[in-house]
This record gives sequence, C-alpha cells and structure tokens, in this order.
Amino acid sequence: MRLIVITPSKDFTDEQSLITKMFESGLKTLHLRKPKYSTNQMREYISEIPEHFHDRIVIHSHHDLALKFNLKGIHLGRIHLSRKWKYFFVRLRLKMRFAHTFKSRSYSRLQQVYSKEEQNFDYFLLGTVFNNMTGDLYSGFYEDGVIAANKNSGKKLVARGGTTIASIEKAKHYGFHGIAFSSYLWNTDQPFSTFLKVLEEFKKQNIEID
Repeated sequence: MRLIVITPSKDFTDEQSLITKMFESGLKTLHLRKPKYSTNQMREYISEIPEHFHDRIVIHSHHDLALKFNLKGIHLGRIHLSRKWKYFFVRLRLKMRFAHTFKSRSYSRLQQVYSKEEQNFDYFLLGTVFNNMTGDLYSGFYEDGVIAANKNSGKKLVARGGTTIASIEKAKHYGFHGIAFSSYLWNTDQPFSTFLKVLEEFKKQNIEID
C-alpha cells in the first residue's frame, strides 16, 4: 500500500529535517503542498532536503521545478485541469512538457472516480474519506460504494482526509491503493514520532509500504 505524507500548508519548525528523517525511516512519497509559496521559496525548500531523496517528492505547484530537481512527479489541481478556455494552454503545456512525468490528481466526491481523464494519472487522492472524530467514513462516502470504486474504477485511489492510525486497517479493507497523512502528523508537537507509529501500524497489519 502506498504511504503518502502531505506537507502542512503553513511551515512547521524544522520541517525539512523532519521530512528527511521520515525518508530515512522508509517514506517513499511526499506531496509538497505550499499554496502560498513563490517559485524561489519552493526552490529553497527542496534544496534543503538531501538530493538523493528528491525522487520521492511530488510537487503541487511551480511544476517546472520537478524537472529541474528530478522530482518524483507533479500533482495537478483543479485550476490546472480546468476546462475553461483561459486554462486551455496551461493544460496543453502540462500535457506536452510533462508527458512522461509521474502525475496525480485529487477527487473530492465518490462519483468523480468514474469520470474519464484527458491525461494519464498514476494515482488519485480521494477525500475527505474519514471523519477524524469518529473514524467512520465521511459524509458522501459509504462502504459498498468505496469498495466498488476501488474494485471497478480501474484507478488507483488513495484515501485522504481525516486519516489516523485506525484508518490504515480500514483503508486496507476498502481496497485502497494507498493512504495519505497530513494534519494527523502536523497538528501534533512530535510529527516524526507520530509517523513512526504509523509505520508500526503498517507492520502490525502486515502491509508492505510502497
């Protein structure tokens, strides 16, 4: 199962050092999401992570840096994929320039899973899937529908939103390709220690990390 860590939108103290420790402990995919970063800020952020881990980073913005730093790939947001005319050339450029680059995108609703895509994506972040208060599926998601989507959509879906350690076993049961963690890690004082607990749960559930 793919394990993904998504960076906090706002900076965390010693964030790059913590991420480096996560990489050293076995993290294979980081989604670098900093909505308010300039290109220079993003470049500086990536430069503070050891180069041999750059091929584990998927970047959400300033996509040209993915080629400059030989990153793992790019994540395309709603604006990048807009069908409006003013974004036509953005989509065309992305399709041509990143034709052979690892790509992902997000879905917020279950019915979107069955939509046809203009581009090829390696996986899709789906969510918010879980209610972080109860641990149950979030409103709009139901067990039979989620299992069917994972089985029949032909797409690799990653559970995102409201995920906790308890979500790992459920994500496995529902047939998800992976699970993503963000606030569960970064809303604590010890993100790395919490990450290690996630790794322990993967091991406990006998799930190999991709």
